[in-house]
Amino acid sequence: MALLNRVKELKLQLPNEHHSISQYVEHALHSIDSFVEQHRQFVATQALYGEKINGTEERLFRDTIAEIKAQLVATLEKTVEDFAHKGDKHWKNHYQDGVE
Repeated sequence: MALLNRVKELKLQLPNEHHSISQYVEHALHSIDSFVEQHRQFVATQALYGEKINGTEERLFRDTIAEIKAQLVATLEKTVEDFAHKGDKHWKNHYQDGVE
């Protein structure tokens, strides 16, 4: 939930015509959450049928998902910074291809 709140904060910092960028990140985060839920249900089903679940693999899965989500938000933060410094000749853009 904290990541979605951060995305909403960042959305307010974007020019109105570029709010769709933050919407994309929100949709991606929701999609990842849906994928995690499907995975959870699959693992639970396996456990019900007697399959031994590897806790280390599950922890790695969760950690990887958390890092992917954090990277999506970090990318949005960098994009917002580039928009905020647009026209500033002393700013070194995070993304050399620009934000437009």
